[in-house]
Amino acid sequence: MRIAILIASSLLLNACAVAPSWLATSGGAYSEYKVLSAAKTGLDLGLSANDLPTTNDYALSQITGYDCRVKRGIKKGIEYMCKSVVATPIIPKKKPKELDKPDNK
Repeated sequence: MRIAILIASSLLLNACAVAPSWLATSGGAYSEYKVLSAAKTGLDLGLSANDLPTTNDYALSQITGYDCRVKRGIKKGIEYMCKSVVATPIIPKKKPKELDKPDNK
């Protein structure tokens, strides 16, 4: 049941069901739109199956500045969709004492 909800929600959130009206008027653009939509859907399903952020998650995270996952919003509720990102500074390791000494050659 959980997988069915995940697949259905990813298909609905990709907005690949209806093309915009301006896109349907041009000859080859609509078929290109369908191919790109199918490719994006396949990519998102693969990322979601491997528990990685989808393209929608990445875009939402870039816009908000938080760690956002649509899957988290579906499981826990909309208020848990985005989390604060805690940045930890990278502290370089100290050099060994042997490297600090100059060569006496």
